[in-house]
Amino acid sequence: MPDQSVHTASAVRGCHPLNALTPAEIEAAAHLTRALEAWHGECRFESIGTCYPPKHGLHSDAARTWRKAEVCFYDTLDNTLYEAVVDLNGSAVDRVQNIPGARPAISGDEFMMCAQTVAQHSGFIAAMAKRGITDLTHIQVDPFSAGNFGLAAENDRRLVHCLVYYRNNPFDNGYAHPVEGLNVLFDLNRNEVVELIEHGVHEVPRDEANYSRHFPAIREHLRADLQRIDISQPNGPTFTVEDHVVTWLNWRFHVEFHSREGLVLNDIQVRHPRASNGTENWRDLCHRASIAEMVVPYGDPSFNHFRKNAFDVGEYGLGQLANSLTLGCDCRGFIHYFDGVVANTRGEPAVIENAICLHEEDDGMLWKHTDYMSEDVDVRRSRRLVVSMIATVGNYEYGFYWNFYLDGTLELEVKATGIMNTAGVNAVSGDRYGTEVMPGVVAHNHLHLFCARLDMAVDGQQNRLVEVDVVADPPGPDNPWGNAFRAVPTTLAREGGRERNAQTERYWRIESSDRTNALGQPTAYRLHPHGSVRAFNDPGSRLGKRAAFMFKQLWCTPYNEAERYPAGRYVNQSTGEDSIATWTEQGRSVRDTDIVLWHTFGLLHIPRLEDWPVQPVAKTGFSLTADGFFDRNPTLEIPT
Repeated sequence: MPDQSVHTASAVRGCHPLNALTPAEIEAAAHLTRALEAWHGECRFESIGTCYPPKHGLHSDAARTWRKAEVCFYDTLDNTLYEAVVDLNGSAVDRVQNIPGARPAISGDEFMMCAQTVAQHSGFIAAMAKRGITDLTHIQVDPFSAGNFGLAAENDRRLVHCLVYYRNNPFDNGYAHPVEGLNVLFDLNRNEVVELIEHGVHEVPRDEANYSRHFPAIREHLRADLQRIDISQPNGPTFTVEDHVVTWLNWRFHVEFHSREGLVLNDIQVRHPRASNGTENWRDLCHRASIAEMVVPYGDPSFNHFRKNAFDVGEYGLGQLANSLTLGCDCRGFIHYFDGVVANTRGEPAVIENAICLHEEDDGMLWKHTDYMSEDVDVRRSRRLVVSMIATVGNYEYGFYWNFYLDGTLELEVKATGIMNTAGVNAVSGDRYGTEVMPGVVAHNHLHLFCARLDMAVDGQQNRLVEVDVVADPPGPDNPWGNAFRAVPTTLAREGGRERNAQTERYWRIESSDRTNALGQPTAYRLHPHGSVRAFNDPGSRLGKRAAFMFKQLWCTPYNEAERYPAGRYVNQSTGEDSIATWTEQGRSVRDTDIVLWHTFGLLHIPRLEDWPVQPVAKTGFSLTADGFFDRNPTLEIPT
């Protein structure tokens, strides 16, 4: 049986209050915004998205009729930025305000505009000629977020810092041909080159390193001994989808596509198996789960490589860069797709077809036991429900896979692939801060650090965070054989950041403040880090202040509607003043209240030759597992 898919139309709004805006609603919000006094012909839209109803009234009648849009737009002439809330039901703008000093994210159409403009600049053409390159037909200019380094050129400008590569033909891997020592500082608002930055003339590597099927040398060596594997669900899938709400066995949740965060899961609930009262007994686990920020800091201090540190959520937007997924390649089996809708800088909606994939997978053994006395064998097979999205951020691809398991475990697996960002080998750094992957080409050491925002609701909104360390008792009368070790819980009272501790195998419990299990203990879930990685940047550096979230593996704050992004709402060229590090200086209570967890995890990438020219998938993530949430193994009802 071939792979199959069903599809949800992006133009259908539905009635769920958390549904993303439709194309028609984006157009309506843009139309109402253009009528504002602050709007003129040189203004542009940064984003148009859903304005959420109050969290604590999500299931009320008022929430079902709520339909508002959050609009961000900016004036390219004077660098001012505005936020507006548009009432789509009333066809009116509720409020509009200026946000001093903020710079909007970088859009896809601005990215392309910059690349095309730089390639036609006379000074750039002359600089390339000095390097022996006169045909710029296939020149590759990558606009990279410029960050904030306190330099004079950054004042009152909205900038990108361009990296330059050469291509021999349209499909050639440009990262094999870095133009070392030449960078361009470009003003997005004014659409002009601010500065050509040159640090000597280096020879451009010309050897090719291609991977694409477009090249005969690749096609001719494709394996012919891989046998076909079919994935079949002849009776259809186990899940159902209604108005973006997915129900699968003992799970229920809402799927949202967000232009900034990409794939978002809302209102995640777990059903207690075999409810004694005969009702469905749906129980809250998490109000909202998303990747709220990520940063990729590079480790080479030479020339203009120190600028390489991209905040791919806040500076670009994962949703803006989402792939249209392909049946049989990105997804296998019986697939349900969700479209995504984004707005460009002109306020025009664009539909990303098949942006989110939903399917079931076999997951091997769930549990097994062989009774040696009776010789009776019991085994159950596991499966998981996968909700996924893939974004292409320049040279890298990031796949986000939320996996739901039969035993109540919720896991996020992030897969990183694509092409490593490269530079030419220069006399200052050589290969000290990276790996030479082919003659004259170095891939720099870097990290991929993600921050997941988990608005927890374990059996309701009243929760507490408990840090658990496993410690060995000292030898003595109570531990005469030196074998004793135990878990020591500490309930955290105040907001702040916590670090991993490999010596104590530290993990964290999110406990209900007012519900207990059959043994009288608080119902709870554990947060298990799978990819704890330390940051190597100086905390006092410009980047360290902007990405302060990366220095702690877990942050906990009381819920605040305004605190949605750990590096701040406006990350592009930010100073770090609006960040989770500054919020938590208030010392607010996080005990027996509505809490939000911010988990930092990621990958340390010291490049290998095997990562070139295209990188095999590297994985990281975390899981939330039931810990006294159920009274026993919840999978006893799974048939053989």
